[in-house]
Amino acid sequence: MSAETSVEEREAALVDSATMSSPESPRVTVIYPCLNEEEAIGVSVDRAREVLEEAGISHEVLVVDNASTDRSAEIARERGARVVSEPRRGYGSAYLRGLAEAKGDYLILLDADGTYPTEMMPEFVRLLDEGAEFVIGNRFAGLMEKDAMPFMNRHVGNPILSGLTRLLFRVPVKDLHCGMRGLRRSIVPKLGLQTPGMEFATEMVVKALDADVKVSQVGIPYRPRIGDSKLNPLRDAWRHVEYMLVFAPAATFLWPGLLLMLFGLAVQLALVAGPVTFLRTWDVHTSLAGLTASLVGAMLLQLGAVGTAWSASIGLRFRHSGLARAVSRAGDGPFRWAGILLSLGGAGLWGSVIWRWLASGRGELAAVGQLSLGTSLLGGGLALLVAAFLMHAIRLSR
Repeated sequence: MSAETSVEEREAALVDSATMSSPESPRVTVIYPCLNEEEAIGVSVDRAREVLEEAGISHEVLVVDNASTDRSAEIARERGARVVSEPRRGYGSAYLRGLAEAKGDYLILLDADGTYPTEMMPEFVRLLDEGAEFVIGNRFAGLMEKDAMPFMNRHVGNPILSGLTRLLFRVPVKDLHCGMRGLRRSIVPKLGLQTPGMEFATEMVVKALDADVKVSQVGIPYRPRIGDSKLNPLRDAWRHVEYMLVFAPAATFLWPGLLLMLFGLAVQLALVAGPVTFLRTWDVHTSLAGLTASLVGAMLLQLGAVGTAWSASIGLRFRHSGLARAVSRAGDGPFRWAGILLSLGGAGLWGSVIWRWLASGRGELAAVGQLSLGTSLLGGGLALLVAAFLMHAIRLSR
C-alpha cells in the first residue's frame, strides 16, 4: 500500500485479511511497529521466535518498518521476520498496516524496544483459546522492573489517563496504554480502527469495549527499553485525552452543555419582566450570569454534537451512553430545527424591543432582561445551526 492509500482500501484489506485463510496460515502473527530500533529489533524478533517455537505454536513475526532511517528493516529480515513498509509515520499507521498484512488467526502486538515479556505470549494464546477475543496486559500488577518507566509516566500520566477512561466509559481496563495486546484476527474489521498516532491505543480499547468484544487482562512484567524513546509525553498524552473526550461526548459535552444552557435560559426567563425578590433581589447581574451560562452551554452542546457525529463516523456505537446513541441516530435534523426556532425567538425578542424603542420616539430603554434572553436564544440557536451543518458535512464525508 502506498502512502496515499484511502480509508476504504485499508478497510477492504482488513476485511480480506480477516476472512481469507489457508492451510499454510500461521496460528499467531507477532506484529512489531518499528521506527529506528536497530539496537533492539534483532533481539525482539529472536525472542519472539524462540518462545513460540518452544511452545510449539506456528507463527510469523511481522515487522512494520515505519520509515526508519537506520538498519532496522535489514536486521529484522536477517533474523527471519517478514518486513513490510509503512511510509506514513505514526504508531497507529504502523499497526493499521500490520493488521492488514497479518496472516495468523491470533495477533500479538508488541513494541520493538524489548520492554514487553515475549515469554508471556503463550499465556495470551491460552486466553484467546479459552474464549477471549481481546487480551491486554497490565504493567501495574506489581511486576514492573525498576527504572522501566519514568516516574511521571508511572505515577501520574498512565494512572490518570486510565482512570479517566474508566470514569468516562465505565470499563474495568486497568492499563489502557499497555502495548502488549492479543486479539483474534476475525474481530479486526468489527473494530474499524483508523487513528494514525499514539491515540490508536485508546481507540482500540474503546472500540473493543463498545463492540462488546470479550476482553481479558493479565498482569505482565515491564522492563527498561533498549535504545531511545520516541514518545513525546505531553503531546501524546494530550492526543489520548483529546480522543477520549470525543469518544465520550455525552459525559464531556452533551450533558454539561444541555444542563448549563437550560439553566441559563431558565434564569433569564425568570428575570425577563424585571427584578425578582427571593431571599434577596436578583436583577441585571444575575441575568448576565444566565446569559453567560446559556451561551457556554450552547457551545458545549455544539462540541458534543460534532464529536458524536465524528465518533459515529469512525464506527463508535456508544454502548456506554444512551444520550450519545440517541444523538447519533437522530442526526443533524433536531439540531437544525432547534437552532432555527431558537434563532427566530431571539431575533423576535430583539425586534420587539427595537420596535418599542422606535415607537416611543427613541427615548430611554429599560429592557435588559428581554435583550439578555434574546441574545441567549439567538446565540444558542446559531451555535446549534453550526453544529447541524458540521454534523451534515461529517456524514457526507463518509
